[in-house]
Amino acid sequence: MKKNILLLSIVTLSLILIASDCSESTVPETEVEYLLLQANDYWDYDIYEVNENGVVSDELLDSKNVRLRNEETLDKKTAFELRLDPSSDNELFTHISADYDGIFLYMSEVDLNKFVTDPSISAKIPILIPGWIKIMDFNKNEWESFFFELKDQIVEQDTVSGKVQITGKKQDQKEVTYLGKTYFADVVNLTFDLSAKLQSPSGSTDQTAQSVFTYTFIEGIGIYSVEQKANELLGISQNTIEILTGNGFLGNP
Repeated sequence: MKKNILLLSIVTLSLILIASDCSESTVPETEVEYLLLQANDYWDYDIYEVNENGVVSDELLDSKNVRLRNEETLDKKTAFELRLDPSSDNELFTHISADYDGIFLYMSEVDLNKFVTDPSISAKIPILIPGWIKIMDFNKNEWESFFFELKDQIVEQDTVSGKVQITGKKQDQKEVTYLGKTYFADVVNLTFDLSAKLQSPSGSTDQTAQSVFTYTFIEGIGIYSVEQKANELLGISQNTIEILTGNGFLGNP
């Protein structure tokens, strides 16, 4: 358990350092037609379990509704808060934005201390705020959403090295059927790669972790599906896929 907490601490420190150093300086020049967002847009999803062979269960695990709240500016981007029903403490993203460059989701405060179950560990992991993560790039097939590397950092009596990298890669388009109509959907893999190495007077450890999210987009509609693998670091307990069942505009609340 202590090794896992050390990995979490290194990853968290890396994310905080890079998040505090990043800024968006480019001003969009044109409107995006791929995904036009407005307050009170909504998307309904059914959630299913996916086994280790990638087969989707026929049994419905849960359903959820995503609705956009009022427009706001967040870290220099035009953003809409994601209101989820039912709400969940395990949701990674709080806002969505789309501009001439791509589609972004915002990772707000994440408290990793809730995963610390060993009562002998009193140290607190700092709250991290990674910020905007690009989940779709309109111009590139591969991109880096986030990167930070820590080399031989001294923490008390320990020497630590670590790397946090989030990358996106477009896959082949695939046909999906939504509300009786067939679409050629864009598929993106978003990969979280984490690594940490610790050398201390009492020993050493070298750990890595990876999590892959697969997003499928229908142009003009939005995210058709999200498939995610179980990952303890991110609070994901099982392999699941969320599939769109309906979308639209609810009008003023």
